[in-house]
Amino acid sequence: MKIGILLSTHPEKHDGDTVRLIADTALASGDEIYLYLLDEGARFVTQDWVHELVDRGASVYTCAYAAQNRKIPDPGKTTFCGLVVLTQIIEGCDRFLAFA
Repeated sequence: MKIGILLSTHPEKHDGDTVRLIADTALASGDEIYLYLLDEGARFVTQDWVHELVDRGASVYTCAYAAQNRKIPDPGKTTFCGLVVLTQIIEGCDRFLAFA
């Protein structure tokens, strides 16, 4: 199963903990994970758990515009891109979750 996840909330809201749990569980079950970090969620791009998801096979994308506006550097683990990719994730996944 392909699972898409949008994470657009600030790390202080702690939605990242839930996203991490969902992604870990799904990957362990053999599902494909597509995570898109948008708006305040772009702040997660520097966190180790996001890099670990990439290392385990998840596809993780970061909104380049959101990162640029927040002066967040590219650590090289995720793909910086635009909202067209988010549209493709929504259309191409069996399930889509939004943390907004």
